[in-house]
Amino acid sequence: MVLIADSGSTKTTWVLLEGDRVKNTITTGGLNPYFHNSESVEAVIRADLAPFLVEYHLQEIHFYGAGCSTLYNNNMVRDALRVFFRNSEISIYHDILGAARALFGDGKGIACILGTGCNSCYFDGSKTISPIDSLGYLFGDEGAGSYLGKLFLGAYLKKELPADLRVAFDEKYGFTLEDILNSLYNKPAPNRFLASFSLFLSPNRDHPFIQQLLFRSFRDFFEAHIRKYNSYQATPIGFIGSIAHCYEEILTAVAMEEGVNISRILSSPAEGLIEYHRKSIG
Repeated sequence: MVLIADSGSTKTTWVLLEGDRVKNTITTGGLNPYFHNSESVEAVIRADLAPFLVEYHLQEIHFYGAGCSTLYNNNMVRDALRVFFRNSEISIYHDILGAARALFGDGKGIACILGTGCNSCYFDGSKTISPIDSLGYLFGDEGAGSYLGKLFLGAYLKKELPADLRVAFDEKYGFTLEDILNSLYNKPAPNRFLASFSLFLSPNRDHPFIQQLLFRSFRDFFEAHIRKYNSYQATPIGFIGSIAHCYEEILTAVAMEEGVNISRILSSPAEGLIEYHRKSIG
């Protein structure tokens, strides 16, 4: 059997393949090694994954993860998995390779991730090339959920929100300044905290202020990422992630401004990765 994992900062989707058939799908918390240590990764696997797989013999594990871009991070995730799956062949990949394989299979194109965080690469059918590093929520993540949350909270704290939005936000959350700063500076996963405000932005997307914020965020993504690629207007471009899927119409409008035709938008790479690895099995 083959286990495929798609892990972001917020959640991990595990798909168990028996031959070319999906045997089981399990969801756990995200396992980004920049926000976890080996003990916390093991704890998630022990509590939320291993009990559901104990009866199966896993021959291969293919783990595609946010933050799996260095040897140290990859080894940390691999070692945690090996505690529970000692006889499995374990491969760890960066999540951007997973996005590229899910979007294009063995084809070519520019693959983009817009979820809690953001990333992009050019995929030549086998390997990825990125002209800009993914810098995380402090220095990057343009267009992603954490970036949207940062723009929105910044406007809220600076008292730049229209009165109706401010009232609606206060009624929904009731945050004090101390609550917000504590979540950003003292609690784990501040990027998830920022990205969580998409739950407020989405139902209010028709508000002129939110519309302006969304357009600004996606324009910033194209400026920081897509324009860095040679011949980007003539290259297939695909997007994966909850933010890309949720705000598809605005993302598509910004792409048209840039002279870009988006070939595919997926909420998650799981479906595309299942098809990719089915071919490998075959």
